[in-house]
Amino acid sequence: MTIKLYNSHVQVRFVIMTIAIIKFFHFAALFAAGGIGVGGAIVQTIYVKEGKVPEPHLSKALKILGFVGLGSIIILWITGMLLAKFIYGGLSINLAFTFKVLGAAIVLLSSCVSNFYIYYSFKNKTPLNKKLMKTMVIMGRLGLLAALVGAAIAFN
Repeated sequence: MTIKLYNSHVQVRFVIMTIAIIKFFHFAALFAAGGIGVGGAIVQTIYVKEGKVPEPHLSKALKILGFVGLGSIIILWITGMLLAKFIYGGLSINLAFTFKVLGAAIVLLSSCVSNFYIYYSFKNKTPLNKKLMKTMVIMGRLGLLAALVGAAIAFN
């Protein structure tokens, strides 16, 4: 790891502590987004297979969890950019990292579309478009796969 600083131990400690704090929030957001994504997918799959609509209180909880998951993904983006800047000096690390960022962008896009579509659908009391939701789930999974493979290769 290269730290371009002037010549003070205090600055090195500050940078290392800053990286540690950012990593903590990055991993906490990763944990939250992953748990919410898996849990929400399981509940939605059960209701789709049964051909039923979730009860109003469960729908409200799923909507809240969806926005918490979206917030976690946004925190992942912010902390990821900060970590890339602090550790590598920017985003142009290697091709695999670019692939990871592209996958993360797909996850962010599918999460935004899904969450806002569900919000407006519940607000207008219209049924969800199953084809659109299935497409968003597939996009999110493919984006997650791309992000994980890109990260594994980029940081190997």
